[in-house]
Amino acid sequence: MFFRKRYFKFARLSNNKLYLFNVFFNFNNFYFEFLGFFGFYRIYFKYFYFFKKNNFLNIFNLKKLFFLKKIMGFFYSYILNIINGLTFNYEKILIFRGLGFKVILRSFYLYFYLSYSHPVIYRIPPDIFIKILNSNNNEISVKSNNKQRLGEICLIFKRLKKIDIYKGKGIFYKNEKITLKIFKKK
Repeated sequence: MFFRKRYFKFARLSNNKLYLFNVFFNFNNFYFEFLGFFGFYRIYFKYFYFFKKNNFLNIFNLKKLFFLKKIMGFFYSYILNIINGLTFNYEKILIFRGLGFKVILRSFYLYFYLSYSHPVIYRIPPDIFIKILNSNNNEISVKSNNKQRLGEICLIFKRLKKIDIYKGKGIFYKNEKITLKIFKKK
C-alpha cells in the first residue's frame, strides 16, 4: 500500500508559474518559441497549452490523461532550463591532467593531444562556444544555451581519454574529485 501511494504523487513543479526574464515567448500550433539574449529555441509539445499574464507563464495540458500529469514536472523543468539558458548561458570547465595533455583551438576545430600517436580532431558545432582558459592549453571553457547539448558535448570530450584512477590522469570537470587507488605491493 505504501508504494502505491508514492507512485501516484505528482511533481510539485506542475503548480508553479514560470517567470519570463528577458525572454520573448511565442506559441503557434503547439510550438513553443523562445527568443532570448543568447539565441532562439523552438520546441514542440502536442498536448500542452499555456496561459500568459504579465511576464508569468502557466502551462497546462489539454487532456486530463494520467501520463500527461506525470510529465508535467519534467516539462516545467525543461522550459525553465531553456529560459535560464537563453538569459545566462550554461558553462562547464574541463581540465586535462597528464603529461603532454593539451588542447589547441583552430577556427572551428579542436585538436586534442592526449598521449596518442596522433591528435584527435573534433569539429565544434555552431551552438557550442569553446574558449581556452590558460597558457598551458590544458583548461577549456565550454558554453551553450542548451543544457542538454552542453552535457552531451562535455561527455564526448571526457570519453576521449579514460580516467586513470591510479595516477590521476585524464579529463576532469573543474570541481570533480576522485580518490586514487593504491598500487598493489609485493
